[in-house]
Amino acid sequence: MPVPVQPCSAPFMRKLSLLALALAVIAAAVLFVVSRDLQTRRNDVSISIADTDAPVVTLSIAVLGDIHVPENPDALASTRQLLAEVKASEPDLVLFVGDYIVDPSRMNDFPTHRENVINAFKLVDPVPRAIVLGNYEGWSDPDSWLAAFERLGVDAMENQTRILETKKGPVCVRGFGDAFSERFRYVDFPVSCRGVPKLSITHDPAGAFEARVKGLVIAGHTHCGQVSFPFVGPLWVPSEAPPAAYCGLYRDRERTLFVTSGVGTSILPLRFGAPSQWDFITLKINRPE
Repeated sequence: MPVPVQPCSAPFMRKLSLLALALAVIAAAVLFVVSRDLQTRRNDVSISIADTDAPVVTLSIAVLGDIHVPENPDALASTRQLLAEVKASEPDLVLFVGDYIVDPSRMNDFPTHRENVINAFKLVDPVPRAIVLGNYEGWSDPDSWLAAFERLGVDAMENQTRILETKKGPVCVRGFGDAFSERFRYVDFPVSCRGVPKLSITHDPAGAFEARVKGLVIAGHTHCGQVSFPFVGPLWVPSEAPPAAYCGLYRDRERTLFVTSGVGTSILPLRFGAPSQWDFITLKINRPE
């Protein structure tokens, strides 16, 4: 004879309902954080450094990294709008620290998209800018990238140094190649940079830990983990930089390093606990006490 089915008890059904409600609340909270963290915001940062070889000055520096622009008109329009916002903040200098595109194998017309992205950088004119390549450029014919920058009149650096004229006076910027794509080569500041504020930019912050690198370095690449949990930190960061230097401000006896969270995403189109940001750095250069 058939076995009678016992009805679920009321307490069990209440527990099941509470569990379902809790899971729904957690899912909603996660979706809210992901949605919020994908919305690019300005991040204000203050950095003070001591330098005996530079004048006392305060510089406003905008930093953009890892914009990873997809190949579609809306994404390009959003990037242009972001650059207009950056220019409107009236920085003295704009730094672009690499990874400007998504995977080229997912594009229909990579050369045209590359040209559109490079031309967008001109929107910050006449504010002086400094540009280095990231690993996505290093993996997609870096020499063609450098040639395209030159052809379009946008000066990019790779293991080179430039003196840029800002409204606060000259600034010496050293642009290192990306360590992650094995294009980092050490170069020293030239004699012409003596008596001028100096800073270095690169993509992967691992380059800042080459033994001869000293002073201020600004980098990107890590996305601050892109997915980072409280008390746990980022799930994965593809860099040989020490974990303390994965995100934000890091200092030791030789260097001051700032690593931007960046604007876009890679691999997965989400961010959690690592917001999309561009940075407005107020850099104060003082005399040592």
